[in-house]
Parts: sequence; C-alpha cells; structure tokens
Amino acid sequence: MLLRNAWYAAAWADEVGGEPLARTILNEPLVLFRGAGNAVSVLQDRCPHRGVPLSKGCVTEGTLECAYHGLRFDARGHCVRTPGQDTVPGTIAAKAYPSVDRWRWIWVWIGDPAAADPDAIPAMPWLSDPAWVAPTGRIHLRAGHELLIENLQNHMHLQFVHRRTIGTDDICAAKTAVKRVGDAVHVERWLLDKPAPPLFAKAGNLSGNVDRWFNSVFLPPSTTILDIGCAIAGTGAPAGDRSRGIEIRSLHAVTPETETTTHYFWAYARNFRIDEPDVTAMLRAGAEATFAEDVAILESQQANAERFVDGRFANLPADRAGVLVDRVRRELAARG
Repeated sequence: MLLRNAWYAAAWADEVGGEPLARTILNEPLVLFRGAGNAVSVLQDRCPHRGVPLSKGCVTEGTLECAYHGLRFDARGHCVRTPGQDTVPGTIAAKAYPSVDRWRWIWVWIGDPAAADPDAIPAMPWLSDPAWVAPTGRIHLRAGHELLIENLQNHMHLQFVHRRTIGTDDICAAKTAVKRVGDAVHVERWLLDKPAPPLFAKAGNLSGNVDRWFNSVFLPPSTTILDIGCAIAGTGAPAGDRSRGIEIRSLHAVTPETETTTHYFWAYARNFRIDEPDVTAMLRAGAEATFAEDVAILESQQANAERFVDGRFANLPADRAGVLVDRVRRELAARG
C-alpha cells in the first residue's frame, strides 16, 4: 500500500551537493539538485525532450542541464535554455514535485501538489537542537516498507533479533500501553529494576540495575520516533525524572522506493556526553549493528513473502501497535 498524498524523506540534506542525485520514491524516478540560492529542487528524472535521465546531467548556473542536448531546467522544471535557438518553447517542462528542506532531511510530496502542506512534516527538533547530537545514516532495504514499519512497532523482537546489541532476556516482560491519538499511534514500554543493555551501560557509565523505557510514536505515513533510555533504578524515571540516566531519540523515516524496496533513513540523537566524539562513534557503531540485524530479518521475510504469496500472519498481543498502525494507514488510503 503506497500512500501518495504524504511527505517522505527523499535524502539527507548533505547528500545533495554539487551534482544531481537520482532517487526512486513510490516508483517515481526523481532527481534532486541544488539550484538558485543553493535550494534543493526535485524533478522527474526524465528530460521532456528525448527522455534521457536528468540525473545524468550537471548543475550549471543554478539550473539542471540535460546531458544529451543541453536543455536547462530551473527549480520549477521550466526549460530556460535550448541550445541553438533564441526562444524556448513554453511547452517544454520537466515535472516538478513539492519539496522542503527540514530537520536535515529533504522531504518530497509525490501526490496531489495542492494538498502538500509543509506543516504535516513530522517534527524532528532533536536534529537541529544544539543540545543534542546525532549520527545519521541511510540503508537501502530489499524489503517492503510496511515490513519495516511493523518491525518498529513491536518490541518483542528486541529480545531475539538484537541479542548482541540492545536486547536483554527480559524484554518480552515489559509493561506496555498502546493508544491512538488522531492518526498517531503511541506505545509506552517499561522494564523496572533490570540490568542495562551493554551499549547503554557503557554510554552512560551505568552500573547496577536500571529502570528502562523504550517508547514509540508512529506518525503517518511512515515515520517512527523511539524515545529510549534508562536511569538508575528507583531514581524517578517512570515519574519523569531522567536526570540519573541517559536518553536517546532513535528516529526512523521509512520511504518506499518500490513495493518491495525501501529507503531507510535513521538518526540516533542523544543529549548526554555530546562533546565526546568517541561516544558518538560508539553509538553510531551500535546503531548500525542493530539496524543490520533488522535488515537481515526483514529481507528474509520479504523473500518468503514472495515465495508464499498466499501466506497469512498470525497476530499476538504484542502485535497490537503494528495492527493499529496498519489500520491507520488503510484509513488514510481510503481518504485518498
């Protein structure tokens, strides 16, 4: 199910430099480039003259120049130069898509341009707040985006998929509460007075048992924000006092490339030890290892989905959040 009338992360802002960037989103071949004023624009990756990908061209004088015959296109896709003639036919234009540079991402709207409201872009203030620091990355996932979205809602897999990284043997015993607020799905999870996962213990210099939280918010069409961390047991974290521990925002922008492939953008933001590069490197490595474990499972799941085309899933109580997210997405599809 591909929801078109929605904002999707198309790239990290620093991925778009002096050269055009090709990227497919919702089966649409796109080209991103920095034009006048260094602003990023998104066009269909097809020259309307003879169909050559515009991403094969170059950025020249704030325009995108086609590699085949040198036609140039501005940020709105209008042809502004045709070599060999003084006038430019007004009918020649590349399709342009609404785009916004926000939270260090370039967001694109594939559906009806009239419905593109920038205020609907999920808020990610941790990526611009100087009190937080965040390693980031992008994974090309050979699995459908819905499998990844569901994975991010279900905590039970942490105990088994992530044994070597953030998993502990008591994850499945976490107290969990799920609720829907509008089209958002909120999940609150707590483990009290338990050992900290090794990555968190090392990052926070924590010893002894902790109170651990791993909460999440799903924001349509496909973003999940994880509020995770732990504090020394009994110091008030469940009541809101996190001062004796660490907290992380694990941010996940899930963008469908096709029905079976996904651009997986992630960030791992923290507000502690922010001036220590070694901690950033350690948490980056930990995040990359954790997400690689997910990728291996999800790609095998996708392969089986293609083998067993009539296969159905059996739901458990721990799947409640994922089932609710799927319901929200289906409602959005029905609204158009």
